[in-house]
Amino acid sequence: MKIDQRDADAALGGEVHAHSSWTLPAALFIVAAAIAGAFYVLFTGPTVDDLQGNTTWPTASAETADVRVDNTVFRVPANYTKFRRSRSSGDAEDLPMFALLPDLTPWNAADAKEFASNAPNARVVQIVLTVDNAPLTYQDKFERGIRPRSDTPDGIPGPHGLTTYKFAAGTGYENTEWFTAKLADGSMFVMRCDAAATGNFGSSCMRVTRMKDGVGLTYKYKRVYLAQWQRIDALILGKIDKFRVK
Repeated sequence: MKIDQRDADAALGGEVHAHSSWTLPAALFIVAAAIAGAFYVLFTGPTVDDLQGNTTWPTASAETADVRVDNTVFRVPANYTKFRRSRSSGDAEDLPMFALLPDLTPWNAADAKEFASNAPNARVVQIVLTVDNAPLTYQDKFERGIRPRSDTPDGIPGPHGLTTYKFAAGTGYENTEWFTAKLADGSMFVMRCDAAATGNFGSSCMRVTRMKDGVGLTYKYKRVYLAQWQRIDALILGKIDKFRVK
């Protein structure tokens, strides 16, 4: 005997609820789309550095912002800044900038490749202003902890009017040369250069110093321009002085 579905349902005492045959596939599609979206954001979306404004993001805009570093305010045009976070007025632990030699030209679209170059003769200069609360200046650290390790602790005549210090293997400063000079104001110029390219510095020279207002200054450029150290130093300090809000 053939049993009607309605008779079967009545015997079970239940009710019949109609469900669309597309409900389960639709739910699976939504879940798959959400997973795919999450992977897309993970691999192609903004990184933590992007969100914090720590990704190099040059601009040709000359709009200025007043950035305070260790109680000193610098009014810096955006085209000198590396990161977007440096283009909003307020307090900052550091202020990374860059420019092109020979005249500290700010970023512009025509020179974009020059700013991105890491060639041995790349013209870009990396400049950073920082809060400097260290008990010793970089010059003091050199005198007390670095120079005594040199094979030539008294220094030997170097190029371009500089005094040179050489370091042997095992000192922690092998493959580097250090240069010093007495500046016109009586302070000491200390610069570290690499004798060969390394992962940390490349074939570059770097100066770290503390300015008179207490703000730390670090700048770095390719070693090929070492002969111009006096001019470059004066240019950078002069540019920063123009940025400083009196």
